[in-house]
Amino acid sequence: MARPHDAQNGRNDFVIEPGGRDEPPIGGELKASGVRWDLVMTLFLRLAATICMLKGVAFWALILGFGDLPLGEEPRLRQAIIVAFALLNCSAAVGLWLLATWGTSLWLFLSTIEFVLGATGFARTIGLFTAVGAGIMIAVFFILTFAFRRQKF
Repeated sequence: MARPHDAQNGRNDFVIEPGGRDEPPIGGELKASGVRWDLVMTLFLRLAATICMLKGVAFWALILGFGDLPLGEEPRLRQAIIVAFALLNCSAAVGLWLLATWGTSLWLFLSTIEFVLGATGFARTIGLFTAVGAGIMIAVFFILTFAFRRQKF
């Protein structure tokens, strides 16, 4: 609501009071129309969290003996990679779902390692299909981050 600023001195200046029709309420924000990149980023991170949790459960299945070989008969390096991915994928999934920065950082680290292991075939733990998927997810993440940062608030 507008009212005269200084009625005693006869000036006709107007001031917009907080909470008036010309201004959003306290705590409210004016959003630009168009794609809500913050919502798209949130949905993408929740999808990544779901995928991470499924991969973590798959690695735990290998630990529990549902793979080709029991875990004890696998080479030591492959055992270490399987256990590490089982623990870290589940942790990254929780962090991604909570939209925590540590979850995103851990997920990016794991995706990069998966991409490198799958592309090089090192220790035959991660397949090429998983490596390509990790690479695509990393690329989409950085594209969405760029779009989210350019969004006008």
